[in-house]
Amino acid sequence: MFSILPTQLGAGAMFVVCGVALWMGGRLERLLAVATMLAWVGSALAEIEDKSLTQWGIFAIDLVYLSVLVGLTLFDRRIWLLFMTAFQLLIVLTHVAFALDHSLRQWGFFSAYYLWSYAELVAFAAGLAALAWRRRRARSTGRATKA
Repeated sequence: MFSILPTQLGAGAMFVVCGVALWMGGRLERLLAVATMLAWVGSALAEIEDKSLTQWGIFAIDLVYLSVLVGLTLFDRRIWLLFMTAFQLLIVLTHVAFALDHSLRQWGFFSAYYLWSYAELVAFAAGLAALAWRRRRARSTGRATKA
């Protein structure tokens, strides 16, 4: 599952970001935290040990997660959410590229997969930081803010 250092560090970062979202986020951030955790854990469980095969289970999970992100962007146009959705689309396209051309080798697939996954987490963390900044600013001016 999370057997190598990059996946362990990524999982740790994901749980921290999602934990912060569950703790201080609004409804959107909490929903996204749950979806993100389910997608990451589901992907780890669906991973096939034979690295020469296309990871169809992970691909299916990533498609569902992309659908969730696209659905959220239809109702909320926060820039960080758009970036998360774009990075998830790149993850799905990485699956497609590997399925079409196995000469890319699995290490290339997972390297790109980790890169886009971590970029997605950075976008989520930036969204949480912006939310905290807005709330802090609203408290200092005495106004309420939307979560």
